[in-house]
Amino acid sequence: MKIFISARFKKLYDRLEKSEQNKVDKTIDLFVRYPFDVSLDNHKLHGKLKEFRSVKASFDLKIIYIEERGHLIVTFIKVGSHKEVYT
Repeated sequence: MKIFISARFKKLYDRLEKSEQNKVDKTIDLFVRYPFDVSLDNHKLHGKLKEFRSVKASFDLKIIYIEERGHLIVTFIKVGSHKEVYT
């Protein structure tokens, strides 16, 4: 799996508290090894975000990404609370 980080993701990540950044880091590590681990709640989005997928870093900390070629190429797009990433 080849991972890319968008500039927007990086900017949003840098705004997170250190504890939240640690949760995101652990989630990405798990995602790289097991992208469909049940704890990630990996799912396809709908509506205007239908080309994206989401995983859960904590109860209200989500990561939005886009995948290509069956998760061979993944670009992380947004990170933040449910309200922040879905608007």
